[in-house]
Amino acid sequence: MSYNYIKIDLKAIEHNFRTLKSLLVDTRVGIIAVVKSDAYGHGMLEVSQVLERTGAWGFGISEIEEAIALRNGGIDLPILLMAGLPPGAEREALALDLTPGITDLASLDRLESVAAREDKTCKIHLKVDTGMGRMGFLPNELFEIVRDLGRWPHLRPEGLYSHLSSADDPSDTFNETQLNTFASVLKEVRGMGWSPLLVHLANSAGLIHFPSAHYDLVRPGLAIYGSYPGPQSRKLLELRPAMSFYSKIVAVRHLPKGASVSYGHSFHTRSPSRVAVVPVGYDDGYLRSLSNRAWVLIRERRCPVIGRICMKAFMVDVSMLEGVRPGEEVVLLGRQGIEAITAEELAQWGNTISYEILCLLGTRNKRFFKRR
Repeated sequence: MSYNYIKIDLKAIEHNFRTLKSLLVDTRVGIIAVVKSDAYGHGMLEVSQVLERTGAWGFGISEIEEAIALRNGGIDLPILLMAGLPPGAEREALALDLTPGITDLASLDRLESVAAREDKTCKIHLKVDTGMGRMGFLPNELFEIVRDLGRWPHLRPEGLYSHLSSADDPSDTFNETQLNTFASVLKEVRGMGWSPLLVHLANSAGLIHFPSAHYDLVRPGLAIYGSYPGPQSRKLLELRPAMSFYSKIVAVRHLPKGASVSYGHSFHTRSPSRVAVVPVGYDDGYLRSLSNRAWVLIRERRCPVIGRICMKAFMVDVSMLEGVRPGEEVVLLGRQGIEAITAEELAQWGNTISYEILCLLGTRNKRFFKRR
C-alpha cells in the first residue's frame, strides 16, 4: 500500500476557469482549455468533463491518443490538435472530428489526400510562427499557402493562431514584437481574401496581461490549474491551486550531532536531531534538485528537507516538533491549516517551472478527485 497520493480539487478548476473568463474583453470570446499532458497532471478526462459543463469552447491537446481518450470519454466539443498533425494520423483526425492545427505544407497535402479519398471535409487552423521558433509557417510561407488555398478543396481553413513565448514576463519587449507581427499577418491575409473565423494567440499569461491578444479564442492552460504564469500575474487575479500532494512519515530517527544524512553526506546534523523519513522520491516525481532546499508541512509547520532526495524516500528535520510519530501526515504540495506549499515554491526550490512540477507529480502518483 502506498502512502502517497494526489488530490485534485475540481471545484478549484471551475473557479479558475470562471475567473479567467471574467477577464475577457468580450463575452463572445471562447476559451480553449489546454488539457494536453494529462491536463498538466490533473487528469485530462476528469478536467475536460468539468470544463465542458462550465462553458469551455473546446479543448487543446498535443497527441492523437489524447483526442481518442476524450472522444471515448464522451467529450463532444471541438478538439484542437495544437502541435500539428503527425504523419499517419489523418484518418483518425477525420474519424474523431478533430481540428488539426497545421504547421507545415506536407501536413496539408497528406490531410487533403486522405480527406479526398474518404470524401470528407476537415476544419483546420493554420499556425504562424511569430517568434517562438518551434512550429508553424513563417509569415511569408503562410502568405504563399493563403494564395493557393484552392489547392486543398477538402480542407476548411477556419482558424489562424500563433503562440507567445514570453508573456509570463509582460515587461519583455518581445511580447510587443509578437503581438504586432501577428496583427500584421492577420491584416495581410484578410487583404488577400482569407478571413479566418477563429483567431487565437493568448495563452494563460497572454490572457491575463494582454487584452489585445484575446481575439476570438484564448488558450489558457497553467492558470486553469491554479498556478500563476509569472509573479506579476499573482497581483491581478486570485487562482486556487487544484493539486495537493500528501504522504505519511514512515520512520523517525534520533541522530546525534554531526551525523550524515542521505547519499553523499551533503547534510550533517548541527545538534542532536529527530529526522523523519518520507516515502517519496524522484521516482514519484519529487525532483532530486529539491535536495537540501525544499520544505514540507507537518502539523501545520514548515519543516526542511535535509540530505539528498533518494529514489523512493527523503528525510525531514522535525526536531522542532515534539513526539512526531510514523503515520503522521506530510503535505508536499498544498495546504495544511494556515500554511501552504505552492507549485511555484517547489519550482523555485527545484530550479524549474511549475509546469514541470505539476506534470511530474500528477502523472507519477495515485490521484483522487474532489468534486464538491
